[in-house]
Amino acid sequence: MKKIILILFLSIILCSKIIQAKENIVLNGYWFECEFSGKKTPPTDICNMLDDDGFEFKKEFAINIKNISSTETNCKKNKVGQCFNFKTKTIKIKTGRSDKIKFQNSNLILSLLGCDQKFKLKRNKHFVEAIPDKKKCFWTGKKHFYLKKFVGEVIIVK
Repeated sequence: MKKIILILFLSIILCSKIIQAKENIVLNGYWFECEFSGKKTPPTDICNMLDDDGFEFKKEFAINIKNISSTETNCKKNKVGQCFNFKTKTIKIKTGRSDKIKFQNSNLILSLLGCDQKFKLKRNKHFVEAIPDKKKCFWTGKKHFYLKKFVGEVIIVK
């Protein structure tokens, strides 16, 4: 009987430790900035509209991407095609620069121009917030990035 109680007790402790373990956020796939977010303020539309600029996170690289198929008119400053609805079924993108990254303890570490910048990743119900570490690379601003994964079809245009 003592063994059963001990096993039960240890199981409860182990389960509580597993539940308390923090989620390690890792981004994969196509992610775009939320169109209606500020430099440090979350989007006003829960990230329903995405900016046309984004990233493809693929293994240890962040590839800059741009949606070139949007005709959306409800964008910041009324600029046509510079945003799109996250529910869009298919987009066409062009790829750009590729930068080295790694994910560690819910941080995205971007290596660029000889400096590693850490961004703390915080999951929100509708998006992920990437907050630059207080220790900044010379090229890093104060801006927080509010990102949402695009789950529709992506066509890469060469």
